[in-house]
Amino acid sequence: MTAAQETGGDDENPDEQPQDRRARPPLPSLEEKTPAGLIRRFFSVQERRAASYNRFHEGFDSHLSGAMGAGDYGRLCGEITREMAALSLEALAVEEALNAASLESPAACIRVVQLGEKAKLRMTCTLQVLKKSHSERRWSWQRTTEEAEEAEAAAAAMAASAHANEAAIREENSSSNAGSTGGLGRLNPGWANGNFRARCDVPEHAAFGGFRCGCGERNDAEHAPEPTEEEYDGACAEATRELENAVTGINDALEELRQELADLLEDDE
Repeated sequence: MTAAQETGGDDENPDEQPQDRRARPPLPSLEEKTPAGLIRRFFSVQERRAASYNRFHEGFDSHLSGAMGAGDYGRLCGEITREMAALSLEALAVEEALNAASLESPAACIRVVQLGEKAKLRMTCTLQVLKKSHSERRWSWQRTTEEAEEAEAAAAAMAASAHANEAAIREENSSSNAGSTGGLGRLNPGWANGNFRARCDVPEHAAFGGFRCGCGERNDAEHAPEPTEEEYDGACAEATRELENAVTGINDALEELRQELADLLEDDE
C-alpha cells in the first residue's frame, strides 16, 4: 500500500473515500433536521437533477439539429456542469447528516445513488460525443458511392494543383538570377512548408500521383484513425449498456430509500 493510499490521498477514488477524508468545497447548510425531512430533501435533489438532464438533452438535440450554435451549447454545458456539482454537494450534505444521526442505511442508499449518477453523467456525455461525431459524416463508411467518388476526385484535383504549383515555382527559381539572393536562389516558403510537413508512411494515404500526404497539416483529432462501423456500433452499445446499468442501480437505491422513508413516517405515528 502506498503512502497516498494509507492517508486517503490521490490514489483513491474520492467518491469511495471515507467522508471525513474527501477533498471538496464547503457543503451547503440544511434547514431540515429530522431524518424524514433529510430524505425528502434528497428526493428534491433528484427532481432538480432530472430537470437539469432534460435541459441537457434538449440542448444537445437542438445543437445536433443546427438550431443551437456551438457557443450557446458550450455555455449550456457550463451551466449544467455547475448545477450538477451543486446538487452533488447538496446530496452529500444530506448523506453526512444521516450518518451523523446514525442512520447508516438511508445514507448508504444515497451513496449508491451518487455513484450511479456519476456513471450516468459520464455515459450520457460519451453517447453525445459519439452521436455528434456520427452526425458530421466524416467517416468513409458513412458516404454513398457517389459521395466517396466526389471526395476522391476533389482530393486528386487538389494534389494535381499543388504539384503544378510546385513545378512552376521550381522552374521559375531555376531560371532566375541566383545572385539576387546571395547565391541561394529565390526564396520559396511553399517548399519549406511542404518539406517540413510530418512524414506519413501509411500506404492508404499515398496521394494522387505519388505526392506527399497532407496528414502533417491536420490536427490530432483529424489525424486519429477513423473507427469502423462495427467499432462505432460497439462503442455506442457499450456506453448504452453502462448507462442503463447506472440508471437501474439508481432506481433500485431510490426505491429502497422510499421504503426507508415510509418506515420512518410509520414509526413517527
